[in-house]
Amino acid sequence: MPPSTGPPPDDQVPHDLLSTKIRVPQLRRSLVHRERLVERLARGSSGRLTLVSAPAGWGKTTAVLEWRRWVAGRHRFAWVSLDTDDSDPARFWAYVVRALTEALPERLHEPLRLTEIGADPRRVLVPSLVNALGDLAGERAVLVLDDYHVVRSDQVDEQLGFFVEHIPPSLQVTVISRTRPALPLARLRARGELAEVRAADLRFSRTETRTLLTDVLGLRLSGSDVVALQQRTEGWVAALHLAAISLRSRPGPAPALSEFPGPHEHLVEYLAAEVLSALPEDLRDFVLRTSLLERLSAELCNVVTGRDDSGAMLEEADRRNLFLVALDERRHWFRYHHLFADALREELHRADPGAAPELHRRASGWFERVGSAPEAVRHALAAGDHESLTRIVAAAWNRTYNRGRLATVSAWLDAVGERGVRADPWLAAARVMVWADEGRLDELDAWIDEDRGRTVDGYAYALVRALHRFKSGDLGRADQELEAAARLRDEAEPFWPTVERCVRAAVACWRGDLRGCRRSAAAAATLAESYGNVAGRTYSLGYLALAHLDEGDAPSAARRLAQVDDQLRPGSDLSGHFVLTLPLLVAGRLHRQAGRTEEALADLERAVSTSRLGAGRLERVAALGELARVLEESGRRPEAPPFRDEAAALLRNCPDPGRAATLLADDPRLPRPRAPEAGEELTAREVAVLQLLPTQKSLRTIAADLYVSHNTVKTHTRSLYRKLAASTREEAVQRAREAGLL
Repeated sequence: MPPSTGPPPDDQVPHDLLSTKIRVPQLRRSLVHRERLVERLARGSSGRLTLVSAPAGWGKTTAVLEWRRWVAGRHRFAWVSLDTDDSDPARFWAYVVRALTEALPERLHEPLRLTEIGADPRRVLVPSLVNALGDLAGERAVLVLDDYHVVRSDQVDEQLGFFVEHIPPSLQVTVISRTRPALPLARLRARGELAEVRAADLRFSRTETRTLLTDVLGLRLSGSDVVALQQRTEGWVAALHLAAISLRSRPGPAPALSEFPGPHEHLVEYLAAEVLSALPEDLRDFVLRTSLLERLSAELCNVVTGRDDSGAMLEEADRRNLFLVALDERRHWFRYHHLFADALREELHRADPGAAPELHRRASGWFERVGSAPEAVRHALAAGDHESLTRIVAAAWNRTYNRGRLATVSAWLDAVGERGVRADPWLAAARVMVWADEGRLDELDAWIDEDRGRTVDGYAYALVRALHRFKSGDLGRADQELEAAARLRDEAEPFWPTVERCVRAAVACWRGDLRGCRRSAAAAATLAESYGNVAGRTYSLGYLALAHLDEGDAPSAARRLAQVDDQLRPGSDLSGHFVLTLPLLVAGRLHRQAGRTEEALADLERAVSTSRLGAGRLERVAALGELARVLEESGRRPEAPPFRDEAAALLRNCPDPGRAATLLADDPRLPRPRAPEAGEELTAREVAVLQLLPTQKSLRTIAADLYVSHNTVKTHTRSLYRKLAASTREEAVQRAREAGLL
């Protein structure tokens, strides 16, 4: 069942990416030029990956920014400043593609479109991105991933590793991280394709320390003082900056340099306290209370602090060099240096232990109002405001889900908690949709059974169960749940009625009730179109086309297919979405009938690929079986077995697959049902014929579908009549249904 694009009326949350995250941070003009470090980075740019790895405060980002300025005009730079929300692979790659598009306009149209509809990163998006980059025609480009350590996702690690190993030589990836990432470093190092910059390389020398303290920061220190400070900090640039601010801001005599702690976290705490103690009280209060924000603007800071002069406060903090980093050229958005922010938060906790929850609550409310759901969720969670958290997630999950960000929705639901999810029908629907699309059908089955009737009571609950039973290949139980839903039907809003009609169309199709399939699919398409559900419309039109084709009406199938033709093109809004499985399957079959084998194979390969992104088991079986058949017919028989094996494995796990079994009717590994009267076992071909008897197809058309002669089908039909103790086609179908064979 495709996701709806019609969330509750109060969900007005857009999901545009934050432009500040793909802007190159601003580099201060007054800095120490570190030629040896820039040259080291430049030498490494010929490889695939440069890893700049060191603890916080060692100047990793500044070093890469200086390298970028040094090679300006010779390299194009794409920059992504990462945060914890980017652990969702779909969100991570959306930012990567956006950043690369900014650096390389007109090259990444298709990958950009794929990110907009949430195409599967590993199978669809990343390969498309690698192909689109291709040869940059002599241009050199660098993709910088800053703060990669905040990404906690095995999937992102694996996908980025694949990307790095397959990019063209003209593109290089630079990863900035506090920790060593789980990328194929050993393999890249062995091939000479990895350059590494570590803390030892970033350490300020005595000469660089003297330049920083005296020439850049304007301190009057003796040579021995410079040496002492360099030794106490061991060249740790953040500590050097803090020490300089502390020394410069004290009205009285400066403390003896020997009093500074050694080069570890206590030094930062000590120096931060020194810096804060010298600030005016209003500025000190401002930086402490805004330290909880990962990005700052004057408007946001006014809301969080209750002030009306945050713009002036930010200017003063910047003037005093309080580790404020501009995130855009207009200097509208800022952030504190991570190390300084950590120290400020610790100080806030000591000075005012109860302040943080209320500050987070205000920030959450502001982000909710401006439409930034991820940040609203993050601050509501930090505030312990479960009521707001639940409201924000309920309003935002549907559109986030429709963009393919399943990991984000799943994390939000985990934050709400099982009790909150089960108590809210809309959130329960989110859990069902995410698990269904992730293929976690057994887990979903257990969750539904444990929660029978408590979570999604009535109409919606029955439809949730029907959807799950269909996805699992259990048509009989799906029918039962649909009947239960019909008795409780509520048409107040279009989401659940669309679900019902789509599931009815799918169940009817695989039952062989093609007229019922067309009726439900047409209703679903009309309803989906009425409220802008493109995915639902495409899904239902796919079933309409399949029903026409199975009735032998290829022209009508082609006309229905034409209604979704714009979605079938690579790079369309739904490219890479499982709802294209049925339209692509129909397109492939139409090409096969017309003798266009290569076109058929291309469409069927795409159908198989998209079916793995969330289609039901029967839909996957249909795509796999049809692809295997065309491969065998086209002389590529050795390539077919893996697809047949996958289809057979799926089919064996379908409690009631309906006529989907006909696609693998000659597979001896599949169980054969027994006839009710004589107890005789039905042959595989008899099962195939039986599954098609409820349709309106003639025996000659059935023979063509099964690739056997007309006389062979008549022989199988006579045998079926005998085993089922029936004298007519209608009676045989009725007896088969009574026996559970259909």
